[in-house]
Amino acid sequence: MSSLSHGQYIDSFTADAAAIRDVFVKAVPEMSVPATPEWDLGRLVKHVGTVFVWGTAVVEQRPERVDPRSLDIGLPEERSDYGDWLVRAASNAASVMSSADPSDDCWSWGADSHAVFWSRRLANEISVHRWDVQSAFGDPDPIAAHLAADGLDEILENLTFRPDTDLRGVGEKLHLHATDCEGEWLITLGAEGVEFKHEHAKGDVAARATASDLLLLILGRVAPSSIETFGDVEQLDRWQQRLKF
Repeated sequence: MSSLSHGQYIDSFTADAAAIRDVFVKAVPEMSVPATPEWDLGRLVKHVGTVFVWGTAVVEQRPERVDPRSLDIGLPEERSDYGDWLVRAASNAASVMSSADPSDDCWSWGADSHAVFWSRRLANEISVHRWDVQSAFGDPDPIAAHLAADGLDEILENLTFRPDTDLRGVGEKLHLHATDCEGEWLITLGAEGVEFKHEHAKGDVAARATASDLLLLILGRVAPSSIETFGDVEQLDRWQQRLKF
């Protein structure tokens, strides 16, 4: 379940879209992004904007499902205009989602079939990709602790709905402990997939860091060697190899 309000998610994704645009205007679309080696900056921004257009259409047409391939995303002909296009897409998403009741029935691909699924999804999606974009230029701003903790919850809640991800195991346990907010996660890799609880318990491997770094660790952006870890660290390496974002 979401831990932030619908309005907080909207404010967050609007700010992150502007932050990406601020970097984009100082760069070239062909610039490489180390966090997404298969995509250059232009392709990454196109991906984020496309997700925004799709999420907005789903909320507009709730509770009907919307095929993203059916949408005219309004992509500019010039890649140099992608930054402004992303900001417009985020602004439109904010307008549409602000007018929706977060409890409205709404199609989603995940565990929560309400409009708030999409404000939450967009906020967490763009927070990580904002970090990706800023990291290509130097020191990125961390993801706010409360949003990063929510992002961890959202990823773990919806892993079973991602057909491209197989994190089944034989009972391996990962323990994550946030140092800058109240947040602990005990993640178990079982025969049916991933289960998690918010509790303090011993894992086969444990990691202590800010909520931002824990989220980025789980998503393969932060190396286990860069944070405090205990136990079988190779399990974190295997996790990162199997989960792609």
